[in-house]
Amino acid sequence: MNDTLHAAVDRIVPAVDGLPAGWAGGVRQHLEDDAADLGWALEPLAVLVERLGPGFAELPAPEQDAALLALSETDPDAVAALVRVAMEGYYADRPGVRPAGLDAVGFHAVPPGVEPVEPATPRSIRSADVRRSYDAVVVGSGPGGGVAAAVLAEAGKHVLLIERARATPNAALRGDHLHGKRNAVYDSVAGPGPGHPRELRLQGGGTHAVDGTGDAWLYGLNAMTLGGGTRFWQGMAWRFLPEDFRMRTLHGSPADASLADWPVDYDDMEPFYTRAEHELGVAGEEGGLTSRTRRSAGYPMPAMGTEPARELLGRAADALGWGWGPIPLAINSVPHAGRAACVRCPQCCGHACPVDAKNGAHNTFVPRAIATGRCDLLQDAEVVEVRDGTDRAAVTVMADASTGPVELTVDAEVVVVSAGAVETPRLLLASGIGNESMGRWLHDHRFTTVLGRVDSPVKPYVGPGHSVATLDHVHADTIPWGGGVLVDLMSLLPLTAALNPEPGTPAWGEGHSRWMRDGRRFGFGVFGMGQEIPHAGSGVRLSQLRDRWGRPAASMAKFLHPASVEVEQGMARESARWLEAAGARNVHRQVGTATASAAGEHSCGTARMGDDPAESATDPFGRPWGTRRIVVCDSSLHPTNGSVNPTLTITANALRVAEHLVSDWPATAARARTTTGRTA
Repeated sequence: MNDTLHAAVDRIVPAVDGLPAGWAGGVRQHLEDDAADLGWALEPLAVLVERLGPGFAELPAPEQDAALLALSETDPDAVAALVRVAMEGYYADRPGVRPAGLDAVGFHAVPPGVEPVEPATPRSIRSADVRRSYDAVVVGSGPGGGVAAAVLAEAGKHVLLIERARATPNAALRGDHLHGKRNAVYDSVAGPGPGHPRELRLQGGGTHAVDGTGDAWLYGLNAMTLGGGTRFWQGMAWRFLPEDFRMRTLHGSPADASLADWPVDYDDMEPFYTRAEHELGVAGEEGGLTSRTRRSAGYPMPAMGTEPARELLGRAADALGWGWGPIPLAINSVPHAGRAACVRCPQCCGHACPVDAKNGAHNTFVPRAIATGRCDLLQDAEVVEVRDGTDRAAVTVMADASTGPVELTVDAEVVVVSAGAVETPRLLLASGIGNESMGRWLHDHRFTTVLGRVDSPVKPYVGPGHSVATLDHVHADTIPWGGGVLVDLMSLLPLTAALNPEPGTPAWGEGHSRWMRDGRRFGFGVFGMGQEIPHAGSGVRLSQLRDRWGRPAASMAKFLHPASVEVEQGMARESARWLEAAGARNVHRQVGTATASAAGEHSCGTARMGDDPAESATDPFGRPWGTRRIVVCDSSLHPTNGSVNPTLTITANALRVAEHLVSDWPATAARARTTTGRTA
């Protein structure tokens, strides 16, 4: 390796407090092992080496620093590439490597003394074993499709559950801070990989094409693996508040927006919320966070134990007169359902659980469906077409997609499409299914982060992450348009912190290294998540781009409505009040925390359910207007996305939709819907 590059890396991350400098601390290995990822850096690093010259390595450290600072003025891209590669190599946990930066900050992906558990992989069938006829085909295994498969199979229906991701063990889905689902710098372990392009339509005009590799934030954060996003979520398992189902009634719909009421209300959903909490497994506490949502049963597990951030913000909330409590989480706070309790690892959000304590479709509903003996799980297979019909529906499947595709045709009484808020409308529209509303009204949540400094560290690398919340600014006078939930900010992964030092901290060098070891611990924040007002111009339609099967790619737009900016501003203001009441100093809003792509991990709304085909894409039970045997069962159905995380609502609504499908089965087999929409 070049001596100049070696020396430059060691000035970006110098040896401090007995720990090795960057080159020996992991950067050299990063350059050697991850060359395929680092192609982008070759040219700027070559420029850097040329500009610094062969004598750079012999200079005293202060002169090396001066040379790098001077170069950052004339060739900023070269120095920026050096800093990024150095921080990745020194602070990013990755398989088979423990860089020195993890010891510097005290980060352990699996707590010391904990032996990881690899759960049994749900039994899959081969493409050669797929029957040509089922009662139901379910497309997608997340919290919509996994629930539908379980309900249908337990009702006696024979189900084919299709998941386009390959079977992947939990061990391959955690501990990689360069390819993880949420923090992916490079091709994400959560897929989908190459050959799945998307077109992003920009609010100012123009388009930008991205493929299913590289920056997961730009492509979209929806996980593509067995269990969907529930394999990686931190498990915040909130019920929507009653007002969340009546947004148009309460607020009207401002110009260029498309607010709508749900065709069901909280009372309709409550029994399914209770089922979802018990069948999924939620740890929570009745009190300050449940007083506005009538409950027919308590949580099946006690809330996760307290920690310093909860104590600090709890006292501050009391001083402000705000209600607060521990966040309900779909994580085992105690041994539950034959699986271990949480070991409080520091990377819960975005990574698979090391002891299988995090509850999702992959370890609850999908195994239940398979256990009936009436559900076949086919992985590494993608549905490319759905066909509706009077007597039967059918799908075309490209199976064994990663090894050599095999085309299959399977028919069924019903096809349940649960591929998420982007892929569900893309698949249906590409199949000629859906009225003029199909694909419209894509939206997510709005997010804010407010940071400050506290006197004692309150967020050590102890999980599972977010711990305490207040709902006092949800449908309250303090924030317009329904507001949002405020929670403590989880501790950032070492690489994330290293690349985003607080204002006034050097971007590299000894000052940065000492901040990482000490000063970083005193940073703290409040995170706000609130209503995104659906913009009338947002949505998913078909692009001229083609995927690896020659099918149209998704063309996506998610435009920011001024009302959503008001929600962000309100959350930032109240978050700052909370931090200041907790004694934080230098309180400020982090810049650039808006949804990063057209498809965030909470995306919804693109197959909006409703009572009127002129204003919705499906009926109240997920059937696209004009179809006979097609049902949507995922977040696409949500007319609005609530003021809290949506996954428990996706699960509860999927139970409602699937149970109705079972009860309506004879009618489904014999009746065509009247409609004003387009049919296949």
